[in-house]
Amino acid sequence: MEKKRILIVDDEEDFVKMLRARLQIEGYEVLVAEDGVKGLQMARKEKPHLIILDIMMPGMDGHAVCNLLKKSSLTWSIPVIYLTAKTSSADEVLALEKGAKYFLTKPYNPPMLLEMVKSAIMDTNQVAKKQARVLIIDKDLGSADEMGAKLKQAGFEVISTFTAEQGLREAREHSPDIILLDFLTSREDSHASVKIISGDEILQNIPLFILAPEAIMDKVDKNLPNLEKFITTPINYTLLLDTLHRTLEIEKE
Repeated sequence: MEKKRILIVDDEEDFVKMLRARLQIEGYEVLVAEDGVKGLQMARKEKPHLIILDIMMPGMDGHAVCNLLKKSSLTWSIPVIYLTAKTSSADEVLALEKGAKYFLTKPYNPPMLLEMVKSAIMDTNQVAKKQARVLIIDKDLGSADEMGAKLKQAGFEVISTFTAEQGLREAREHSPDIILLDFLTSREDSHASVKIISGDEILQNIPLFILAPEAIMDKVDKNLPNLEKFITTPINYTLLLDTLHRTLEIEKE
């Protein structure tokens, strides 16, 4: 079985040696970067299964590193655990907003960290195996391609269409687990596209998410049937994946 690779991004040499040894004893392959820039480069090159990240580092702090990791198509899906001497609630909130999976302070509890590591890697594995089917309806080819690529990378099966009518046919034929519909698919009457999908009896049990810029959210009729939730564009893919995963778990219950 392939060893899971963990990248530690931290400039405290003695601390890193101890952490690296502990993780290696647990059977993980461990990579180390002593600053944020090298951490980003290594993450993009090595594609680790998990990143353990400090905040206070020379040059680029951990928040900036996490922000860039989550914005890159090469690294956005890698789970991040903050392990830092900073203990303020503001740093924890910011870490989670940047897309971190967990936040742990130094000195840390080793069993707790190991549980976080196992949980984060297990969640990634389960996503890859899930193969839930997502239907994307978006007339913007570039946007649809980007979204489809990132969902496929996260383990989803993706079907893309460019009109609500095509989406309706695909949904009836392939029974997706979730539908993502861009509100601007029909620029003449955006509500028409939503109504075509949300009003179909065959699709009434499929969660439907509307993608739209925040500026026009208020224009969407909140009383449309089968409307699960709004997702603001431009899309934060960490939040999108969390939303999809939670929805799939609820559907299973």
